[in-house]
Amino acid sequence: MKLSFSGAGFRHPTFVLALAVMLGATMAEAKPKISIVEKTYAVDATTASALVKQMGQRGPNGYWAYTDWYVNWTGNCDLSVKITYTMPKHKNEAKLDPAVRENWKTFLVALRQHEEKHGTHGIQAAQEIEKTKCANGNAVIDKWSKQDKVLDKRTDHGKKEGVVLN
Repeated sequence: MKLSFSGAGFRHPTFVLALAVMLGATMAEAKPKISIVEKTYAVDATTASALVKQMGQRGPNGYWAYTDWYVNWTGNCDLSVKITYTMPKHKNEAKLDPAVRENWKTFLVALRQHEEKHGTHGIQAAQEIEKTKCANGNAVIDKWSKQDKVLDKRTDHGKKEGVVLN
């Protein structure tokens, strides 16, 4: 059975390690298998308002960033989660005014943290499916998919968490 969910929103070993510890496992024991794919799209505007416009136009599905998680399980209940993060990447940050560059960097950190919350939902879905020995997997996927929507509604797609560029 293969199911996925996309949440509006580079392999980072510290994040994976922190996530495994947070979820109560060491890297060697971490189940299900977690793979992370990093994608970017280019922006090159030099003002905050122009960057906002470009991200709206060039970002995945009209979002500034996007997280897609995909849970896969076998008949033996071997689970894996593939998390794909798509984030903006400036072609030449040196062209940004120093104040805009500082805001851009802060924005990217907050945006990444928000997207990682979506990724965590995929891992939690897989862990819950594993605990039930792969029973009711579709219902679990639906539950965590809804949590992605709740997260975005509660945080206004991260704006309440600092995902602001001005």
